[in-house]
Amino acid sequence: MRLIKGAEVFTAKGEKIGELNRVVIDAKTRDVTDLVVEKGLFEHEKVIPVGLVDMEQKDRIMLRETNQDVDAFLDYETTQYVPTDQITEPYENIETSYWYPPINYQFPASGMLPGGNVMPGYVLRTETNIPEGRVAISEGAQVISADEKHIGNIEQVIADSESNNVTHFVVGKGFLLKEHKVVPAHWVTRVSEEKIYLSVGARLFDRLPDYQPG
Repeated sequence: MRLIKGAEVFTAKGEKIGELNRVVIDAKTRDVTDLVVEKGLFEHEKVIPVGLVDMEQKDRIMLRETNQDVDAFLDYETTQYVPTDQITEPYENIETSYWYPPINYQFPASGMLPGGNVMPGYVLRTETNIPEGRVAISEGAQVISADEKHIGNIEQVIADSESNNVTHFVVGKGFLLKEHKVVPAHWVTRVSEEKIYLSVGARLFDRLPDYQPG
């Protein structure tokens, strides 16, 4: 099954629920574990377990019959207000803002002030609801060869419809006259949201046959 950014996602009854935004894989086994589906421009992205996806469908992404409403799935990102004295890791993905209230103002326990501001001593932290050991590959993730060259960007993820195991990545190279190569998953040594590292050098990658994405 080809998993392409922007592919439409449907319920078992044929109702469109959104578009594919990210593919979540297990960093060790290379199994596809979840799909991140964007419901709309102003709505939350939802994490849908791949077990609820009918992987036998070739031309579209369709969910199996389920009693679970789409809104009941986990949001891909959640935001919470955290006291600064509880932050033990670097301030990554944290937005800070300050608002100074009148004297004797009683702070709310949530860290949130009227008007949508964050009270002093709190920070706004965004986290993803992806278990440790899994990676949500972003659109255009860089592909890095063994000789540390940026040789292209991920455009598609191809998974076996029975095992859900990633078998290949489609890599785009160039801008105007873009070339495409199909990279076997066993060439991948390490994955992150923004980069995928290969065990082969750029010269071997270039010798792969050209591929025309379907």
